[in-house]
Amino acid sequence: MTLAVVHEKSRHAMTLVDPAHRAILCARSPFFEKKFNGDWKDRKELRFSEKRLSFSALYNLIHSFYADRLEAPVDDMESLSLICKVCKCEELRKLVDKEIVHHRFAPYKATRKLDLVESQTRFVLQGQSLPLEDRLPSALQRLLDNCLANSRQEDYCNNVPNETHRNSEDDDHADLIVKVDDRVFRCHQVILASRSEYFKARISRMVGFLEGNNGSLGLPFLEAHDLSVEAFEKMLEYM
Repeated sequence: MTLAVVHEKSRHAMTLVDPAHRAILCARSPFFEKKFNGDWKDRKELRFSEKRLSFSALYNLIHSFYADRLEAPVDDMESLSLICKVCKCEELRKLVDKEIVHHRFAPYKATRKLDLVESQTRFVLQGQSLPLEDRLPSALQRLLDNCLANSRQEDYCNNVPNETHRNSEDDDHADLIVKVDDRVFRCHQVILASRSEYFKARISRMVGFLEGNNGSLGLPFLEAHDLSVEAFEKMLEYM
């Protein structure tokens, strides 16, 4: 599901909007995961105030969730540290704080001319600098594991009379059902569409309606033909 992350600069200024996906935010941030599994489970828009959080810092952090690469002006490092703390990205915050200390006490800080150069410097951090469990591949692997586990449970629910369906509080935050033979897979539109032109084309035609009927779940529904269950599961893992 696509979210609008809105940053209100002031009551009279234009708001800044950054689209994001619930599944990615939850996979990368314990703060978002807790909120979307609780108070924010039905929210389609998040609002942040400039009084507490810098939009550029929030934007750079969200971008890093997708790219596994953080880039920000050195002048924004303090704000970046704060937003990392809010989002419970502790390992990333430690690296940012370490860089803040480095720049604060760097010898060239004494020269005004070099201070001007430093103000234009950008801090770049690759995902490989983080512990393995905090990198993008590990986050997506956890998301995949949840999806496959919930898909198997959904199959069980569909085949056992009077069994209660899973509901919208599922921890995988799936926004698409793909049926292959007699199996159903809980998936994410952003991942399928970004990795496959075939699924991108099919998903783009689903706006405003459901391609199939998925009962009480109410999620968009696709049926994949000419694919075995095993092949589709391997394809999901690759994506």
